[in-house]
Amino acid sequence: MLEEAFSDRYSIVSGMGAGLVEFAQGQGLDILPECRRLGIDPSLFNSMVGRMSLGRFCALLEYCAEATKDEAFGLKFGLQYKAGSTGPFGYGLMAAPTLEHFLRFQSEHMQYSAQTSYGRLQAEDNYLVYRWTFAPIILKRDQFVDLGITLVMRHIRHLFGSRTSEIEVELERKPPVDPRPFRENIAGHITFDCHINSLWVPTEVLSLPNANGDPKLFELMDLQCRQLRPELTEEADFREEMERFILSRISEDEITLASAASFFGVSERTLQRRLAELDTTLNELRDGMRRRLAEQLMAETALSATEVSYRLGYSAPSVFTRSFHRWFGITPREYRSLTRSQNLIQIKDTVPGS
Repeated sequence: MLEEAFSDRYSIVSGMGAGLVEFAQGQGLDILPECRRLGIDPSLFNSMVGRMSLGRFCALLEYCAEATKDEAFGLKFGLQYKAGSTGPFGYGLMAAPTLEHFLRFQSEHMQYSAQTSYGRLQAEDNYLVYRWTFAPIILKRDQFVDLGITLVMRHIRHLFGSRTSEIEVELERKPPVDPRPFRENIAGHITFDCHINSLWVPTEVLSLPNANGDPKLFELMDLQCRQLRPELTEEADFREEMERFILSRISEDEITLASAASFFGVSERTLQRRLAELDTTLNELRDGMRRRLAEQLMAETALSATEVSYRLGYSAPSVFTRSFHRWFGITPREYRSLTRSQNLIQIKDTVPGS
């Protein structure tokens, strides 16, 4: 299945779950049986350096929200979250000298804390905009998105003061039935049902100082996060490592050789040589990954072709449709109709007397 095939390739610092067992208990929910079902070891929640599957953790948070009938479960968990539980990432944010340092650290090291499909910081019309999204094959992640943005905005307000109320937030998640907790605890200017998560920070507040900032600690945590990035492994595992890198950035409109080389800490020439030894290119590997994901997302989910196209980093649904036709000889809609018909036939064949 789709989730089993890909989602475990994404990981988060297990400290993201620090205090979750106790918080859920306070809501009248014992999550230990669900942890066992999902294959999550809750003792890892106390580790600052351990890692766990992002997909499984997202599933756990969604279970908590459904079991407690609380659409703001992830947000409320974020409000009581213990700062620093994610180790060097959390301490680096708290030591940031200014708000701009905070945002650049967040953008630079988000992949260490919780692997994303896309994350980029850009200057636009008097704003510094941070955009991010998570693995396209982790379909249910609203509670995790809520948790993450709550932690970020809680840090920002605490470290940089009331002027940060000017920050605007856009979230992928569907509009909550009651948006009040989100406007009160995340941002007064918040929009839901967007194509990508975004944080719009006015340039005039970027220089806000952090009274508790520590430049030396900040520099040390930056170095530690960089050292904790994955290294290029032995040649036998090179293709798999490259596919993981591509998967983590599948929603980007472009993946360059320079960005891949920088991520693995090698020169572009070295990376190109390794790819040539496999008789492939970065673009060919990305095209193959897109093909596999497109096939499974159209066959195994209810996502529309438009939603799939944006999750896979296409600039427009029409561009995705052309690629899909090149791969399979039919359109995404025709493919979905065909797979559904085949599934119905298979089901019918298993029914006695049919």
